[in-house]
Amino acid sequence: MMFESNVWAEPDMEIDVVHDGRHKLPDVAMGRESIPYIVVLPEHQIAFFTYTWVSKDSVAGAALAVFGPGVGGDPIQQRLADRPVSPDMGFDDWQIEGFEMQQDLQFGAAHVRWETPEATLDFEFEAFHPPYAYASDPRGCPAYCATDRIEQAGRVKGTLRIGERVIEFDATGHRDHSWGTRDWVPFQQYEWFVGQVGDEISVHFWRFNALGKENIRGYVYKDGKASRVETVAVDVTYDDQYWQTGYTAEIVDEAGRTTSIKTEVFGCYTLKPVPNCSLNESGGRSFIDGKEGVGWMECCWPTDYLEHIRAHGPY
Repeated sequence: MMFESNVWAEPDMEIDVVHDGRHKLPDVAMGRESIPYIVVLPEHQIAFFTYTWVSKDSVAGAALAVFGPGVGGDPIQQRLADRPVSPDMGFDDWQIEGFEMQQDLQFGAAHVRWETPEATLDFEFEAFHPPYAYASDPRGCPAYCATDRIEQAGRVKGTLRIGERVIEFDATGHRDHSWGTRDWVPFQQYEWFVGQVGDEISVHFWRFNALGKENIRGYVYKDGKASRVETVAVDVTYDDQYWQTGYTAEIVDEAGRTTSIKTEVFGCYTLKPVPNCSLNESGGRSFIDGKEGVGWMECCWPTDYLEHIRAHGPY
């Protein structure tokens, strides 16, 4: 899929479509590549993600979680253990047990399917704006995050089966794709947000504290134009176990536009990519510039720190 070259308000933000495919990773201890897809369905009080990764040694795994009150109980989750895969298997036909993903390798469209005894996901993704690439941002992609990383929103259409119940959805979603080094320990804390209002608005920001500094990355796509995030002021509310219950944000982008976000969280789930890092995922109903849409926030905590404040708080 080709997007208009003038979508970006800033120059030099395009990325070669070759990066929608699998990369030759650097020969470093934490060399890896990963791709998640995330979808929020507030009308059903359900959120879900699929997540797959592969190391420099071509050892791959994947994780799935479907969570929220609409699931009717505990989250549905599955983790496919790391195992060797062919170095020739590409993201145009990626398969691990009951999980499969086919990307068009053009940053345009994809198909994702995950089948388990408890649930089956099957959906199409069609991007509605070009990807934001961290390495194309003048602030760059931090070396502990990746060599580069993209973020992109799209329409998602498909089905979710939970037991005998089948939910058809035509909604919006988000995907990212990173490749290079991934070291989770440098992150002291962060908020990572993606949200959409139909295919009119897409917002991503990542406010992260690492190596003693606060960093901001992200983009706003609205009114047919995309622009890099310049500043973000975010305020997250938590319950007594430090699960996020809602948040507000005000973003100013390089084009000088202000974007406001207010989200009511309905469900949370913890993903632990490594034992000493806890990612508290959350799905919610977002209002972006007053328009109703969806939002997903991932709050990163060092696991020991989170366990401590849960045990000794609320403060």
